[in-house]
Amino acid sequence: RKHAQAHHWSSTMLPSLIRPFMAFKQQGVRPTMSTSTGCSPCSCPYVCTLQVVCIFMDYLQDITLAVCQCQPAVTQLIQHGVFPCAPVWPSLAVSLDMLEFVAELFVHVAPNERAWAATLEKYLNVCGYQFAAKDSLHH
Repeated sequence: RKHAQAHHWSSTMLPSLIRPFMAFKQQGVRPTMSTSTGCSPCSCPYVCTLQVVCIFMDYLQDITLAVCQCQPAVTQLIQHGVFPCAPVWPSLAVSLDMLEFVAELFVHVAPNERAWAATLEKYLNVCGYQFAAKDSLHH
């Protein structure tokens, strides 16, 4: 299952996110994220809503996405500067700024992703967000 998920990320999802990511980086100014965002009017027969918790450097934000076939959730999240935790129906997303900071931090410290995940999970618990399983961010 883990291999299949890794293959899906590397072969399908990440290549599809290159253009939205590059467009986001070209903007320069970080866009503000409204609590409700979605695709422009389209002819998709099935549009549904998705709740996502977005983690930024200094705050958390719950957003509602209008998801359809032409505007998947992951693409919308990247366009707003957050990276999804799952390839299809993410419930959590982390800001690209925070991910860049953590990537740079990991270059300069002894590798300990478990400590970072545990710290983030504890912080989110204090903010009122509960996770179904212990150590779920690390997994």
